[in-house]
Amino acid sequence: MNLDLVNNLWNDLKENQFVQNFIKELSNYLEKNLTHNTEISGVDNTWNNLLADNLEINNKKIISKYKDEMLLERANILQNYALKTKDKGEMYYIYDIDTNEKNTYNLCICEPNKSHEVITKKIEDLPEGTSLGSILRKKGEDFILEKEDTRVVENQINNMIKEKIKEQDQYLDSKRIDGHIYKAGEKYSGRICLYDLNNKVGGGIEEIEEIEFPKNLYETAEKGDKFIYLNGEYQKYE
Repeated sequence: MNLDLVNNLWNDLKENQFVQNFIKELSNYLEKNLTHNTEISGVDNTWNNLLADNLEINNKKIISKYKDEMLLERANILQNYALKTKDKGEMYYIYDIDTNEKNTYNLCICEPNKSHEVITKKIEDLPEGTSLGSILRKKGEDFILEKEDTRVVENQINNMIKEKIKEQDQYLDSKRIDGHIYKAGEKYSGRICLYDLNNKVGGGIEEIEEIEFPKNLYETAEKGDKFIYLNGEYQKYE
């Protein structure tokens, strides 16, 4: 093969504006996905919308109790990291897309006394490559994308989520007690509230948000129906 011909062809391609734009977009895509899509022992290393209704992570339903714990732990991770790296400047975290303004992110300031302040910024006003879960710093009037900080915090958050999912599994297993009778409450999105009639807590009946209820029973279950847990499964209690 004529090497001069190959070199000339490559130089022509590099000078083509369309090819340059394509290479730039491809580089941005690979950089973003290498940062955000590495797996951590069963939990994708991606941003998870912990504010989502009926939260699911990797097709795993998360009950309200552990959703709240995840949100609290995420706030602690952000605040601790912001304190640890305070010499780099005030730290911001992109936690949501604003529902009132198109193409706008919601940011929080990662400091204990400012964590409830919401800042909205147009996507085009933020650094290239910014996405949900990004860590930003304020430099003068501009925001700077901190890629390494984003990676570190993302790892910490996703490791926390993995541990909380394990805790949730253990918690729910402890509430499925052989021989206990449960009364059905509300059901929604594959979840059903059960009241353990054999386990009174503080003078009341304990409520459990069950996410692994048999599909055939779930479809016909009505509020007030009773079920018994026997041999590792729920059965209709007559």
